[in-house]
Amino acid sequence: DERTRHQYQVILQYLLEKELLEAYSALESETGVSYTEGDLPVAGVLEASLDMFGTNHTAQGATAEDAEAKAAEEALQKLTGGACCTGPCSAGAGPQDSMGANVTAVAWASITHSELLVVVATADRRLRLFGGSEAKVLAEFSEFSSPPLGLDAACFPEAMDVLPCLYQEILVTTMGGEALLLQLQRPKPPPASGRAWGLVGDEGLWSLAPGQHFKDHQKQVTSGRFAPVPEGQAAPLSFVTGSRDHKARIYSRTKSGAEFVLKGTVEMLGEVTSCCWVSDQTCVLAARDDHQLHYWDVCDKPKERVKVNLNALGDSIVSFTVLALAVSPDRSMVAACTDKCRVIVLQAYTARQLRNLYGAVIGDYDVPNVSFSLDACFVYVSSSLPQPGARQGYGEDQAPVAAFCGQLAIFEVRTATAVLQLPCHEKAVRCFHRHPLSEVLVTGSFDKTVKYWS
Repeated sequence: DERTRHQYQVILQYLLEKELLEAYSALESETGVSYTEGDLPVAGVLEASLDMFGTNHTAQGATAEDAEAKAAEEALQKLTGGACCTGPCSAGAGPQDSMGANVTAVAWASITHSELLVVVATADRRLRLFGGSEAKVLAEFSEFSSPPLGLDAACFPEAMDVLPCLYQEILVTTMGGEALLLQLQRPKPPPASGRAWGLVGDEGLWSLAPGQHFKDHQKQVTSGRFAPVPEGQAAPLSFVTGSRDHKARIYSRTKSGAEFVLKGTVEMLGEVTSCCWVSDQTCVLAARDDHQLHYWDVCDKPKERVKVNLNALGDSIVSFTVLALAVSPDRSMVAACTDKCRVIVLQAYTARQLRNLYGAVIGDYDVPNVSFSLDACFVYVSSSLPQPGARQGYGEDQAPVAAFCGQLAIFEVRTATAVLQLPCHEKAVRCFHRHPLSEVLVTGSFDKTVKYWS
């Protein structure tokens, strides 16, 4: 009819004005309707109609979703005047000697603002505890059946002097599919200090002792994270592990000091690439071949709380993989680092994309890390920086060989801009971790070194 013909002409006019000639020809061929300039009384009919609709929609008042988006943006605009790491740590640059093997994981175990206490895992199946500005080796553990791949240290609540534990727990995940809990024993504090725990610098012995051992995965356990400490407790009551066997395992206990037990198993579409916690009761999981983030609640029987679509258009196309996750200190935002040189900052529990950060160099099978700064004003991402390398060949046949310098890309969240590229290592940054109480980073690299930044 004439009305449909008019609508086709409006679309054809738009395609012609935008020089989308292939689409124009296809529509003209399929409908049998053609358009020549002057067939319609005015130009830009479709574009004007869309603009009019958008203006009218806005004029009728914002929806609840619009109001939430506006509130989220206003919160981001308040993230000003923050601090990020810009160079070597003035309190100590880290261990001076080579680790002797590739560094696979690092984690701060510090419990005060100024304490420098780092756990370092290396590919030769060793775990070392470094302390103080000189980064002296305080303790070592090497009873692993396969190389450690991931580390996490249990944090302490502010009330730890009221509810002390006997030791600090370290979660280690390995290439052989194991998850181990080590017990970090600190020295006794001086009687006059009034402290419940010994700190770096106190006299006495430090030790890393074996605790619980789990062998529930069939392939490499690439990630593991403790839940935040619940109110009224002295240690985490849950942790989660993710593996290349396409499964995540959730472990829990009823009180601090009790043993953990396997509470549930989550089956994913592909290998589990990363995990984090947005509360002491809810973890977030990401996997290959999956366009969603999965929020799981810990209870007697863990259950999925919500799925969040990572595609802005809401479709189910899988065009990238989330390789690392991080939650902001106030647990309001989740950063998802992908294999397409893109970091998506989302509002926790929702699909609302607050920011998209571009500028870090990340390959399909890199093992990147991502973290918020302590004030949530910045996001750190491990990246690779092309550098002039050695020359290969002899005489006139010599040719430069590309080398990579491990670096951290640093983004300002408010403006979604890259503000600094911080070269850190001669080779790729395999892992990094932000201090729980101050703006200090520890990085580990395939150049077999560990460094501190502030």
